[in-house]
Amino acid sequence: MARKKKSRIKTTVSTIIATVFTSIADIFKSPVLISWVLAVAGLVTLTAMSIPKLRATRISAAEITVTFNAPPIWIDNSLLVELKNIARAHLSQTTVGRDGLIETANAIEQSGWFTNVHQVKWISDKEASIDATFLTPYAKVKDLKGEVFIDSHGKRLPTRTGSIVNQKYHFITLINPSHNRPQKAGTSWNGDDVLDSLKVLHLIYDKSWLTQIQKIDLSEWGSSGYMTFVTNTPSRLIWGSAPNQERQLEALAKEKITRLNWLHTNFGKIDKGIAAEFDLTDFAQVTMK
Repeated sequence: MARKKKSRIKTTVSTIIATVFTSIADIFKSPVLISWVLAVAGLVTLTAMSIPKLRATRISAAEITVTFNAPPIWIDNSLLVELKNIARAHLSQTTVGRDGLIETANAIEQSGWFTNVHQVKWISDKEASIDATFLTPYAKVKDLKGEVFIDSHGKRLPTRTGSIVNQKYHFITLINPSHNRPQKAGTSWNGDDVLDSLKVLHLIYDKSWLTQIQKIDLSEWGSSGYMTFVTNTPSRLIWGSAPNQERQLEALAKEKITRLNWLHTNFGKIDKGIAAEFDLTDFAQVTMK
């Protein structure tokens, strides 16, 4: 009796196994299922091919290529190289991975040249790209420590030994500000005199005669609220108050610009090429002192 029971169990198991394999074989006879299997396999293969092969060891900074996405046209190449070297130094300290990218992004942001570092990513095991927004120089300010760039909102840029901007670009220098530069790059300059001068620059920045102006003198701002242009002749043109803050009987900013346009058109120079002092504030006309 025991032998018969064992034989029956063996027969039953064999029957189940055979049924399972028969069912699997029937399933794979389906063309729809085969198509799905091949499609999934293809996607897995393509995904694997699209991911750069990550290295597990560190390499020297010299072996890493770093690029900035759409770097600004004003930046001097030596500064761009310096920022790339900062990134290389940090990327070479770790293997390819998230930690190294985060450390690199933090180091670049702390350099003070950016308003935001959006992303640092590996393109391959030896190449990385950086997407970041630079602080854009808009003017220079000369204080007791020398000259420093500011952006269009009055935030100061870092300083460095060597050029910051390409020499073909013209930047007006604000002189005799009421306050010295802020300690930290990316911080706004104290003093409404600097902000008022930026308001004037916003109005004249696209004028063809802008490059004739070398400086804006703020020495009289504290007593009268007036600003004075210093040209490359040199001459002085008293601009007066900030736009929309004109005093009684003072010519409006729009009228001052019309007068400067006329001088440039008729004389080729907003100061007529004469080393003198001109007053743009008179309600009736430009006067020469």
